[in-house]
Amino acid sequence: MFIRLILLLSIFMAMLAHSAPKPIQITLGEWPPFISEYQQHNGFITHLIHDVLSEAGYAPTFAFYPWTRAYKTAALGRANATAVWMHKAEREQDFHYSEPVLNEEFVFFHLKGASFEWSDIPDLSQYKLGGILSSSYGKAFDDAVTQDTLTLDLAPNSQVALLKLLAGRVDALPLEKSVGLASIRDKLTPKQQALITFHPKRLLENHSFLLVSKALKDSPQIIKDFNRVLAKYREDGRYQTYFDRFEAGAYDLDTLSTQ
Repeated sequence: MFIRLILLLSIFMAMLAHSAPKPIQITLGEWPPFISEYQQHNGFITHLIHDVLSEAGYAPTFAFYPWTRAYKTAALGRANATAVWMHKAEREQDFHYSEPVLNEEFVFFHLKGASFEWSDIPDLSQYKLGGILSSSYGKAFDDAVTQDTLTLDLAPNSQVALLKLLAGRVDALPLEKSVGLASIRDKLTPKQQALITFHPKRLLENHSFLLVSKALKDSPQIIKDFNRVLAKYREDGRYQTYFDRFEAGAYDLDTLSTQ
């Protein structure tokens, strides 16, 4: 009888452990309006990732770091994953890529009074260009930088990069369009905002992904579970609701004071 009770208890505990959400930590960097420690739900892309993982059976927590540290922390297996990143071949050494989480559109921001025109990557060599540490701007652009055809004046974040643009230290700055517009609106004075515009030609249309560390043995299952639920969100329309709420201002900083 005693052995039977022990067996039943073991089975019960195993079932409980199996059904309990599995803790998972994701490292992030500041990337408003998509990801930000200072926005509701840490930004709408963080909210989307949280809900997808929760439905997949995980208990996600998020930790903000400078982008380089966010990458290294997850690459070393000190966190399960990091979000969100563009594809670069060398990152495949450290991470499994999810299905695309976000579509991005990169453009060049410049001063309204400045002459800035370009058609192809070689045209950019005549300009002093800014950039953000640990960011990628597409293979053609990144290769030009590696080959010293282009030189970037790198900054730790978009606010510092925009201040360099305003100071004339750089002629143009590639940024994801929504990120750039949000940074200008939230980080600069109205007078400064009025000085900046962006070139209509796209530098890059790109996807960003959740990266799950190859240093941890459960990573393939995490990717499988995340992709499965993300696909359901796209199919049933829930994916789009996060973007709709973002457009409606549901994640704005002002919302924090009223919630």
